[in-house]
Amino acid sequence: PPLPPEREHASALSLLAMLQREGRFLDFVQENVAAFPDADVGAAARIVHEGCRKVVHQYLTLQPVLPQGEGDQVTVPDGFNAQRIRLTGNVAGQPPYGGTLRHHGWVTTEVKFPSVSPAMEPRVLAPAEVELP
Repeated sequence: PPLPPEREHASALSLLAMLQREGRFLDFVQENVAAFPDADVGAAARIVHEGCRKVVHQYLTLQPVLPQGEGDQVTVPDGFNAQRIRLTGNVAGQPPYGGTLRHHGWVTTEVKFPSVSPAMEPRVLAPAEVELP
């Protein structure tokens, strides 16, 4: 029988739980920050960034899709992989294309997620915390 969605996607839910535990990621994105001063948002973003960066570096090895820097001129060859390179702007004609790199992209070269225990409830991304007197 097919797995329920929370079991099928347990690794993704586990990643969200780790980002919450280390960086309070979910708290940050669930908060409406529009009313807060920029300085407060920036201070919170530093904390979230530090914790989330730690999780990403612990479980994923990343590298840019293209090694050039943003703003550099690049050539997109004939037969390029459209999942790795997205063309924007005035796309006409046939490759090779010459253009300006706007974002170098990211690709994972290694994934090191821990296995998710069947005893864990994967839908619980962060338990409620109750402080007792």
